[in-house]
Amino acid sequence: MFDYLRLSLGLIPLGVYLIVMGFLAMRRRPTLLTSGQEALLLGFALMGFALIGPIELFFPTGAYAALGQWTWLLLVALYGLLVLLFALQRQPGWTVLGLDSQGFRNVLGEILVKGDIEHAWLGNHLQISEWDLQAMIEPSRGFQGVSHLNATGKQRNILGWYQLERLVVSSPLFSQARGATKSPNWVRSLLLIALGGMSLALATYWIDKDMERLQRLISEILMGR
Repeated sequence: MFDYLRLSLGLIPLGVYLIVMGFLAMRRRPTLLTSGQEALLLGFALMGFALIGPIELFFPTGAYAALGQWTWLLLVALYGLLVLLFALQRQPGWTVLGLDSQGFRNVLGEILVKGDIEHAWLGNHLQISEWDLQAMIEPSRGFQGVSHLNATGKQRNILGWYQLERLVVSSPLFSQARGATKSPNWVRSLLLIALGGMSLALATYWIDKDMERLQRLISEILMGR
């Protein structure tokens, strides 16, 4: 028999993630997400499924005998550290919501010129020798009005990416770059919000329908069985 209660515990973080991404994609002003931030958001979205899946499956009963209920807290902390490690290991890159590749290229070029940063363009390939930074602007395959700035080359200067991020985010040219796209991704944004709302609604319904079993499940989890 399918366990809807456990599924609902996994759907809650996923639903919140979908709603947040839907609202971010709906904004008319651009939003910049680094590759690390995307990894952290994805880790939060999958946290519920991790708790009811591999973490519960490989629950260390021996550790519970020594540490008691603190074992679950340590496992959640371990999951968070693994997600953080994954985020830190990702190659530098950005996802820009609200600007297509051409619009983002134009805005980024204006910001670099205004900041008196020596740079060179080869198509959509950007090179900033001062920061030892090479990157490529690419359009998003799934969303119109979304672009990516991905690192290229063998050497990647993390400090250079950090300086470029500070320069772009603090620039009024970026925050006020409205109208770079004809319209926000209304259809896809509403679809994400609808899917997120549906996930939360189903989770709430299943939890409310089986509240007593949820209390027993929490008790079993805390007891390590």
